Amino acid sequence: GGTTTAPPHERERDMSAAEKREREREKAARKKAIAAREENDAEEEEGAEDAEESSDDEKIEGPDPRIAQLKEYISGGHTPEECAAELERLGGQDAIVDGAILAGRTAEDFAKGHFLVSCVLDQGGKLTEEIVANKALLKACCAHSADAQLGLLAAVEFMVVKDKRNGIKVFDKICKTLWECDAVEEDQFKVWHAQETTLQSLYSEFKLGDAIKLREAAYKFLDWLEQGEDD
Repeated sequence: GGTTTAPPHERERDMSAAEKREREREKAARKKAIAAREENDAEEEEGAEDAEESSDDEKIEGPDPRIAQLKEYISGGHTPEECAAELERLGGQDAIVDGAILAGRTAEDFAKGHFLVSCVLDQGGKLTEEIVANKALLKACCAHSADAQLGLLAAVEFMVVKDKRNGIKVFDKICKTLWECDAVEEDQFKVWHAQETTLQSLYSEFKLGDAIKLREAAYKFLDWLEQGEDD
């Protein structure tokens, strides 16, 4: 017999060495997966803890620079139509509002409304009077498009719940003034009124209670409009 086969115990040793290596490999891979999972969990926990602290750190410095640009343009003596074109040119993409960057189509309409409102309706005076004083500009910027009107209403709602809370209970008067100035049409008030969560995805401190109170006040205006139609 020219060929010699390794004795059985040798073969077993070779096999067990290969198996052992395979097992070691599996064990190492398992260990690695567990470690990665633990690290991930720890990161998530840390993330949750940090969320409290870092919400301040991570807030993006605002306000959006487009507000100052638009304000400067408006004060430069341009016509309402030119100002409306400038607002469209600036656009509402990736707007910084209340320390967060907003994305999406609805957010863009809201952002343009917010830029406009911040320039002309946030001057510390009575909101209805500021609307009347800027009616040509509001009309030029919003009357052409239902989306722009809804964006404006959301922006006015945002400003009232955030900074001018006295306006919540008289929101019917604010709506009536926007309607009388031809900035927002009746149909868009109805759409806005039906969407209580309009600001939810746009504002981190959104409270449904505020949205409901605001719409309860606005209903007086809508009811008045309906009655006008019936007469």
